[in-house]
Amino acid sequence: MKQTLEYINKGRGGFVIYKDNESEFKMEFEYGGGNCVAIIYVPKVKVWESQTNISIKDREQILAFIAEQSIKDQAPKSNYIISEDCIEIFKNQI
Repeated sequence: MKQTLEYINKGRGGFVIYKDNESEFKMEFEYGGGNCVAIIYVPKVKVWESQTNISIKDREQILAFIAEQSIKDQAPKSNYIISEDCIEIFKNQI
């Protein structure tokens, strides 16, 4: 399955758009402070399927893809934490 991300920057935040062969959905993001580079707000488990049209069984893999691809595209040498409603991207500490 081909998965891609698009980014729309609007000052202190914007949108991340996830696309694959069958689905597309948009998430808001905002830039963080300190070691936090950015926070991407993702649909919670209880609304995942209705907001994304993607099975809940694929949620974990898709969120990992979004986190890893965002780092590759926008914040190299960073790491991430996925929680119920967001992906937080942090600068690696040396």
